[in-house]
Amino acid sequence: MFRFLSIVFLVLCLTACGVSPKTHLYVLNSEQALTGKADGVSIGIWKVKLPELLDRSEIVTRNGQYEIELADFHHWAGRLGPNINALIAKELSRSLDTVNVRTSPWNSQKTNDYQVRIFIDRFDGQLGGEAVVSGSWLLLNGKGSKQLTRKTFTLKRLVPSNKYSDLVAALSMLTSELSQVIAKEVKKNPL
Repeated sequence: MFRFLSIVFLVLCLTACGVSPKTHLYVLNSEQALTGKADGVSIGIWKVKLPELLDRSEIVTRNGQYEIELADFHHWAGRLGPNINALIAKELSRSLDTVNVRTSPWNSQKTNDYQVRIFIDRFDGQLGGEAVVSGSWLLLNGKGSKQLTRKTFTLKRLVPSNKYSDLVAALSMLTSELSQVIAKEVKKNPL
């Protein structure tokens, strides 16, 4: 009997050790519908440059100025850079009323009116605190041979709870806000 109970106890312990929490996957998104004109302005967006710290599947959070944390069970559903690029392209299309926004690499037979390069330094936040997106961006002519504008940015938004979904929502809104800033600059630099 003791042997039977020992085996049952061992099986229960091993079974309990094999269960891990579910991994949650997140994407950046906006609530806006995509619309645009086929003859609108044409923009090529280069791949977003991210520091190695952010170029990972785990969502990065901050615990103060000098400490970061990688979420064990909260990950980006794919690579973060292309996720940022896709949202920026979608938002630029909407803001500039054009379907002619492409991400690199784009077809060499198609010419752009403008090119955009984005360098992200921070793309993180504190659960229940503040989300931050910062870096710099360049607006170039269609060939990419002349710089029209260079701007730095630091965008912040409160994260309303300790949920990762709220942090991702705040980062999505900040990315959309960055797109609107870029769109305004494109409008200031007519062809």
